[in-house]
Amino acid sequence: MAKRTKISKFRELYPVIEDLLTTYTQEGVVEILAERHDLTLTTGTLTSYLYQHRKQLKELSVATDNSSSNVEVKPEVKKQIFVDLYSNDSIQDCNTEPSDESYVQPTHEELDTAMKRFEAKLANKRNRSLLDRQAIDDK
Repeated sequence: MAKRTKISKFRELYPVIEDLLTTYTQEGVVEILAERHDLTLTTGTLTSYLYQHRKQLKELSVATDNSSSNVEVKPEVKKQIFVDLYSNDSIQDCNTEPSDESYVQPTHEELDTAMKRFEAKLANKRNRSLLDRQAIDDK
């Protein structure tokens, strides 16, 4: 049977090594690899292998990210519903592009005030409809 190289064993054990490095020093990892995984390295060799492997992973990641940059991403059109609390028209529809800069994000206070007005208006409409129903029933 052919003898495996240290770097091939290292590549196979890379996830384990990264996990060990979160708890142990490089010296401790070298000892654990020798005892448990039959991989004898110096701390210098471990450092070198880690550098090479991480660099290789980063290059692969960048290559993968760049290959997806040719994909065209269309902006999402969102439908927003605005409730005008000051007019008799209750709902307005508006289709906006995500890049539409005319929309200003309201503050929490403005949203709270708008919700209170909306709830009051809704309660008022409910009361009117109840009164209308009672008037119809009374006839």
